[in-house]
Amino acid sequence: MEQEIIYLIIGLCSVLGFMIGSVFSPTSRHKGKEISYWRGLTGDYKKQLKAENRKNGDGGLDDILAGGELSIGSLIKVFKNNPNIINDIKPMIEMLKQSGQPNQSKLPDFSKDTRDRAR
Repeated sequence: MEQEIIYLIIGLCSVLGFMIGSVFSPTSRHKGKEISYWRGLTGDYKKQLKAENRKNGDGGLDDILAGGELSIGSLIKVFKNNPNIINDIKPMIEMLKQSGQPNQSKLPDFSKDTRDRAR
């Protein structure tokens, strides 16, 4: 019985010593700085890669959707500034819902529209 208690005390002291040592060790104190350093390097690398892709024209669909004219933010601004666009689109969406499959002949022809629209 005494021997098990001694083993238990030694085990608890060693675990406690390990935990206290890992809290105060110099490597754990510098981990935050090292992690931020590596995050900064990877962030810089990603920025350089995106800049090169934009410069070369290799951005692709991700570049258009992320910062171009088709980004969510720019679309929301367009709809916010021109609420009549939503009213124009609603009948077309209702027709598509009713028919089940898109039928191009039932859609109204806006190609001869006199309003200024981006086509």
